[in-house]
Amino acid sequence: MKNNLLLFILLISSLSNAQKIRWDNLSVRREVQPSLFLKENPLDVGFLYTSTDQDFFADQTMQYYVADTDVLHNNFIANNLGCPKLVALLEYKYQPATLHIIKKDLKYQVAVISHLYANLLLIDPEKGVFDVQEVKLGDADLVNPVGNTKGYNSNLGYLDYPNNLNTTLLLSDLSEFEANQYREQKNLNLPRKTEVKTVDQIQLLKLRIKVGSILQNKFHTHGKYANLAFNYLKEDKDFNGENFNKASQLINTGIDPIDETKVRQALEIWKTEAKTITNLEDKKNKKYYIAIQENILQCYNVLRDFTETDEIANNLKTIDTRNEIADALISNKKRNAVSAEKKEIIYSPIPPRFAKTDLTRFLNKKADRINELMIIQPGKFDVKLNDMHIYKNACILIKENKPGSENFAKLTDLLINITTYADNASNSSLPKEANESVLNFNLFCKKIQEEKKKFDATFDFKKEASSYKIKLTNHLLSLHKIEEFTSFNDVLSVAVDKTIAYTKPENTVLAHDFIDFNMAMTLKQLTNTTKFDNLIKEKMSNITSYLDKKFPVQNKEVFFEYKNICKLIQENKKFSHDEIIYFSNTLNYLYTYC
Repeated sequence: MKNNLLLFILLISSLSNAQKIRWDNLSVRREVQPSLFLKENPLDVGFLYTSTDQDFFADQTMQYYVADTDVLHNNFIANNLGCPKLVALLEYKYQPATLHIIKKDLKYQVAVISHLYANLLLIDPEKGVFDVQEVKLGDADLVNPVGNTKGYNSNLGYLDYPNNLNTTLLLSDLSEFEANQYREQKNLNLPRKTEVKTVDQIQLLKLRIKVGSILQNKFHTHGKYANLAFNYLKEDKDFNGENFNKASQLINTGIDPIDETKVRQALEIWKTEAKTITNLEDKKNKKYYIAIQENILQCYNVLRDFTETDEIANNLKTIDTRNEIADALISNKKRNAVSAEKKEIIYSPIPPRFAKTDLTRFLNKKADRINELMIIQPGKFDVKLNDMHIYKNACILIKENKPGSENFAKLTDLLINITTYADNASNSSLPKEANESVLNFNLFCKKIQEEKKKFDATFDFKKEASSYKIKLTNHLLSLHKIEEFTSFNDVLSVAVDKTIAYTKPENTVLAHDFIDFNMAMTLKQLTNTTKFDNLIKEKMSNITSYLDKKFPVQNKEVFFEYKNICKLIQENKKFSHDEIIYFSNTLNYLYTYC
């Protein structure tokens, strides 16, 4: 009996010194389920941005680049600008930037704030749009504005910004006269275009950066952080809360991410410790007891286990009527009692406003064919260079086919088509040295074009449109033997070499690879010959090796399309006339990066 009394006295004595109780916000990381549905990780997605808002195009000096494909720099994203399973379309929406002139003591501050925002449309290429979300950045503080444009570098691209607030350019320590210089002269309520351009360009980028995390929330289980206050004992020579500290250590290592075993071990330690405190009349005991009970409630909060919390919280409220943790626990329990309803997935057609945007082309792509990219303007000499090379090799090939055969007729049509193309009669479509080599070819093309013009002037297109092509061919061949068409091989070879000499010296071999690849694919498609198969494989291998070496990261759409073309060639896929046109444009695109 005396021994028990002695232990009780020692316990009360030690508790009476437990005064140094502190609290700290600890980060709790819990797994959150996707708001839409679970998809593969990394997410196979093609990201595009565009706008149908004409305000972006009203002033060309503002250079709002609001239409392109792009990549997302997140490790849970597999960017796919080929034929992705999911298309994320960011549709920019215009809202004018605002000007705020704020008086600070005897000086002025100027804040120029961007308000551009966007809609994010998620699209299944086969089924249509299934989710739309508005994407906005937070409002800036107009009482004490903070600039958040520093650190942006257009050469570096995707950077982390200080916050998710609207982009704000802040200029401080100005006189009233200096502050007023930032007003747009045509409308003094608006900021100058120079500053608007600065904040809007960064705002466009910041909106794109947000897309990755939005997609993660919608499709992947992910960690979400919340701060929870836990009490701890500050080191005190007069008191050793060994059990309390042991539980605290378990919490410190068991909530980021949540380790249920550790949290429950800490919970049991604190429960046991709480049972040893019986005299709550003592203020120090009471303070220690409340700290333990609060930590017990926070453990249940971490675990989202509210089966025993009512009694603990209510008991704590009787001891400490204004206890915030007990109040928060009760609130959390109510919130978690309402299960979040899963959003019903409904697919709808692509809105008509996007019909004239690049989205239409992108969604029409298929993995089993060569797809169309945006058409780019060829280089100054590119068209005639490719035409000359195809023409020369078609002349060689036509001699290997019997007159009257199907391939002979196809190749004849090809030669006529090339000679009737206006640029091929021009003396300015090649470098001077190259053009001098093909003056006779140019004159021949000009003559063919004049004869075609005369023929067209008398031809009845209304009645005989279906027979136009064959009658034009017969007419031209009645005036010129096929040998006249095929007599320029030597001069064309010289012109090709002299034209390629105008490219970068290190790219002369590569340029030959490109025009050989284009020529071989064109003639193979036209005649279904196997003559060029080895050449196609060789040139494809050369170009692929060059690209892999020069571009370790190939995240432009043209690279995705090129890889798909290579795959189809290896599968011995037959291509249509339109596909060869798209193929030539893809090579043209690729070479602009070389």
